[in-house]
Order: sequence, then C-alpha cells, then structure tokens
Amino acid sequence: MIASALRLARLAVAASCVVIIAQDAQARGAFDGSWNVAISGNSGNCDGMSYQYGVQIINNVVRYYGGDANISGSVGSNGAVSVSLSNANGNANGSGRLSGSQGGGKFRGRTSSGFCAGTWSAARTGG
Repeated sequence: MIASALRLARLAVAASCVVIIAQDAQARGAFDGSWNVAISGNSGNCDGMSYQYGVQIINNVVRYYGGDANISGSVGSNGAVSVSLSNANGNANGSGRLSGSQGGGKFRGRTSSGFCAGTWSAARTGG
C-alpha cells in the first residue's frame, strides 16, 4: 500500500514537471533574449539626440531594468514591435519589426518643448 502511494506521488511529480517544462517552451518567444536598442531623433524637438538602452525580451514582452527610463512593449510572433518609452526628457511610442538578430522602426513623441520623431535600431546581444 505504501509502495503504491509512493509510486503514485512520484508519477504526479513527474507529470507536473512535464507540464511546467511544456508551458515554458510554449511561452518562450523567438526574439527572447538581450537586445541593444539605439534611438536617434531626426526631427522636431529631439533632432540630433540619441540614447542607447539594453533591454530584455522575455516571453515576447519588452523589459528594461534601468532606472533612467520606463520602457515597455511587446513583440509579436512575426517580429512586429510595439513599445512605449518615457524618461526625464519626455515620452514616445514606437513601432517596427525584428527579424533574426536585428530590427528597427520609427517613433513619435513629445518632450517638454514639443514634438519629437526619429528611428530606432536593435541588435541581439544574447540569447
């Protein structure tokens, strides 16, 4: 009786591990990993400005752990990016696409002095 209960408990633990591993495998996105993002302003009030951020994509969600900006967004399974950024100088919304280990797009936003627009590019730095 005790042996049967022990076997049943081991089977339940093994099944739970398989389910957890399968869920993690499904949730991981093709673009998950570390990325370096370069942002360049080219019109409006941010003409000539540039920033660089090291972001993480985890389960298709863009995350930034630095204290100098708030960055959030998502990446679709086809690489389509939608992101928002705010820092001490203003805020912006960007869109674009990742493909393989690189990508890019455009952004539009506002600073305390007015309209701002530009481009961004990204390169994968780690898996």
